[in-house]
Amino acid sequence: MMQQMRRGAEHPRVAIIILNWNGWKDTIECLESLLQIDYTNCHIIVVDNGSSDDSIEKIKSWARGEIPAESSFFEFDPSTKPVFLIEHDQSTIESGEIPNQNDNATELPNDRRFILLKLKENRGFAGGNNIGILFALRDQTTKYIWLLNNDTIVPAQALTLLVNEYMKNPAVGILSPKICYYSCPDRIWFAGGKLGYLRAAGYNLGIDTLDNARYIGLELCTFITGCSMLIRRQLIETIGLMDPLYFLYDEDVDFCWRAIRCGWELGTYMDSVIYHKVSSSTAKGPRYLQTYYISRNRPYFSAKYHTQFQRMIFNLFWISSRAAKFLLWMMKGRMDLIRATTKGYLDYRKGQMGIICE
Repeated sequence: MMQQMRRGAEHPRVAIIILNWNGWKDTIECLESLLQIDYTNCHIIVVDNGSSDDSIEKIKSWARGEIPAESSFFEFDPSTKPVFLIEHDQSTIESGEIPNQNDNATELPNDRRFILLKLKENRGFAGGNNIGILFALRDQTTKYIWLLNNDTIVPAQALTLLVNEYMKNPAVGILSPKICYYSCPDRIWFAGGKLGYLRAAGYNLGIDTLDNARYIGLELCTFITGCSMLIRRQLIETIGLMDPLYFLYDEDVDFCWRAIRCGWELGTYMDSVIYHKVSSSTAKGPRYLQTYYISRNRPYFSAKYHTQFQRMIFNLFWISSRAAKFLLWMMKGRMDLIRATTKGYLDYRKGQMGIICE
């Protein structure tokens, strides 16, 4: 225990931000795994993104020790309960009158407390995470922000390995672990990424391949998935927050591109690994939501960054690829996806960058 405390004291402070939207079962499993990590100099911030179910009460029940977190990756430890909650609602957050975090609760060890920010409405992936980031940056000792999907599981050494690698590579502004499938832990979902600038998209490398000795060490890349982004404070202070107009999908592509343009390197440290329930959050709604946002957001990215010539190339690609998809979807009877694509693109053209789901 003393060795663990010394290690935590030597490491820079990390704010771990978990975004919850109607997914309390995934969230408490993720939180339970975070209680067992060996990195002690961190604090956990849960942002409830306007959940319409009873997520907040379920999370609070878990914190009191009334609901066990079930997982095949770890054993539930009731001795870590209760967990102290520091709650803030949206009006308090927006007023800027949030009590100083240096109160008696912050003197408790990391595995006995976390912060719960309760939003009134769903602000999407970018908007919800932005609230958590702004809150975390109020603590001037926070050096890293870890955006982490609520449907992930974090092994004990994952964060320690990431921060150790970060400290050796000051030019890296965003770092990710290797991400494997929750349902198939020896199969890779993300082993670095490639940003397709002209296509306004990010692509996972190594996806669906079996994990092996090839995937070790630090690999520089051009895209980091929003599923797990460990971000330097200096980078956020340089390029700003995520663009909330994306709402869902492609906000990570935009964020990575802005980081690259400002001279930061991106990397994936393969020796650190987490496990992801792929598409767990979007599976709660129809597939047309994913299709809608991609169809709206990729042209938006093009409009933000492409030159006139590059936009012409993007439009040619976009029209040809959508035509091919339309044909495929017609053959499969998925007229809903055709409608979602059409609506997404038309909403972009009309400048309607609001949300279509709550």
